[in-house]
Amino acid sequence: MVLNSLEMLPLWAEALLVLALIAAGLRASGMSRRARTLEARLQARERGSHFLGESPEPRQIVQHAYRAAAEILPLSGFNLYRLDAVQRIYEVWTLPPAGTDPRLPERDLSHELVGQQIDARAVLRFAATETDRSFAPMELLPGAAPTQKLHLPLYSGDTLVAYLTLASPKDIDETRKGEIRALLAPLTASLHASRNWEIAVTDELSGLFSRRYFETRFSEEWARHRRYGAPLTVALFDLDHFKRLNDTCGHGAGDMAIRRFGGILIAAVRSTDLPCRYGGEEFAVLFPETAARSALGVADRVRRAVEREPFNKDGRTFRVTVSAGVADTEGLSSEDRAELLVRADKTLYYAKDTGRNRARLFSAKVLASR
Repeated sequence: MVLNSLEMLPLWAEALLVLALIAAGLRASGMSRRARTLEARLQARERGSHFLGESPEPRQIVQHAYRAAAEILPLSGFNLYRLDAVQRIYEVWTLPPAGTDPRLPERDLSHELVGQQIDARAVLRFAATETDRSFAPMELLPGAAPTQKLHLPLYSGDTLVAYLTLASPKDIDETRKGEIRALLAPLTASLHASRNWEIAVTDELSGLFSRRYFETRFSEEWARHRRYGAPLTVALFDLDHFKRLNDTCGHGAGDMAIRRFGGILIAAVRSTDLPCRYGGEEFAVLFPETAARSALGVADRVRRAVEREPFNKDGRTFRVTVSAGVADTEGLSSEDRAELLVRADKTLYYAKDTGRNRARLFSAKVLASR
């Protein structure tokens, strides 16, 4: 019947009909590709959701979320502000300058908003109430106008966990907003779980990891060292004359020294290193895949930063210094895990015995001195 109708049409009409059929075919093909692409994204995102939920490491969570968002729309900006239990910004993740390879969000320790209190009422301007105890980003709701920037408060129930802003050089339409919204649930859950995990394994006074967590990670990194042969280094730090500081300036001054030292240590090490409060005024850092001389450079930077830091408590000014001992796995057998800590400890006391306020590297001379 269709063929008969075509035979009766003039040539120009036949040409128009053929073009219409071709256009319809292209649209169908385009829709099919779009559907396949979206299906692949959703499947990848489902796999990614499991990954997000399993990883407590903020770097992995944030960078995976960025990659997922970048699959949905071109991104020119990605800023994530993590909040503590009192709604204060304690961590900021931003994109490095254009041209960086790979261009993935990194934690900005010096960001001007770190430590700032969030104005909950101001944030609610960007949130819509779903239930009495649940909020959603208003800009992702159906009917919202296309925009090139999204302000996305991330609520777990009525708890504001983080605040995310996304910027794109192109308008973000409703379809892509829907895809972004699907990404936010696993991201929010992962960030909330990560914060709870950090609280559980963090020493409250210093802000560093707890000794128990250090020992767990030490076992894991030792196993990796045995399997792959990469170096592993431990640095131990001890605040000099700490008892004298408590006796002369009070325990409040001692607490201040521990708190400030924790901040200096966090700022000095890489995100892949593990700083912890080992006990009292003693601290440890685990340096995976790092030789002792490289770690010694970090330890000495920490020592110099503490030496320069001014302290003032109740109108009393005081100074603090720290000693450090560094040792790595060179020369140790696969069964000598405990010996690595013993070497670092001997080196720390060698630093103290030879004058304090210094960082020392394990050597035969250190071994002979103890």
